[in-house]
Amino acid sequence: MRDPATLLTPDGNLAPAWLSGKPVTPLAAGDRLGAIVSDRVTAGCRSTGATHLRYIPLGVDPVVTTHGIPTDAATRPPTLLWTPDHQAALLFPSPGHALLAGTSPFMTAAVPEGIDEARARFTRYARKQAARHPELLAVAATYAPTHHAWAHPAEVPPNTATAHHLHLLREFTDGTLPAPTFAHTWWRTRRTAQSNGERVRGPLGELLDHVFLLLEDYEVTPELAEPTDLTATELRSALTEAYQNGRWAPRVSAAPHTD
Repeated sequence: MRDPATLLTPDGNLAPAWLSGKPVTPLAAGDRLGAIVSDRVTAGCRSTGATHLRYIPLGVDPVVTTHGIPTDAATRPPTLLWTPDHQAALLFPSPGHALLAGTSPFMTAAVPEGIDEARARFTRYARKQAARHPELLAVAATYAPTHHAWAHPAEVPPNTATAHHLHLLREFTDGTLPAPTFAHTWWRTRRTAQSNGERVRGPLGELLDHVFLLLEDYEVTPELAEPTDLTATELRSALTEAYQNGRWAPRVSAAPHTD
């Protein structure tokens, strides 16, 4: 029983000492764990090398070791599941939600949309389920997104990765940044934005999605380019038109960001 004592407080919550430095998000769940949550745990385990899990129905002895991954989607609450190395744990306290927490490598694989986006989705779910599971609103409030979702370039604070994205876009469309440098730096900045939990929506989300799709069709290394890939000139032309004429056109300049 040492594992549950390390991972849980006496009242059945995830232990603050174990949670220190680990991202955590609530996830929607029904009367059973469900395949979607199970798949998230599986992805996290594979990314960190965990080959099996331990779990215990709370209040029951002894601890059970699963024979492998994935987790059992039919698992019912109240249940605690965890990796033997304590990199991650899933607390399924009652029908309606589960709490997933773990190291950054685990959570990056298990929650690829980002912690803030997962929390925002749970908040929307909690509101829809308020009549059936009113307690979910309190869970959502406890695990609220850290960042506001910015809808327009004018809303983006300076010294964020998203502000750096806008700075790169201005430089590229102005012709002062070569296409390969723009592409490499854009992808690196995108990873930083995801790691920071930065979220975008509305016109700004459309703009960044548009850049993403265009860059998917551009090959940085000319020798590897396919006939259907965009050239640097075509990429610049497409982004210039989108950036200057789209409804996301900036009202004010966003300050550059240094990684």
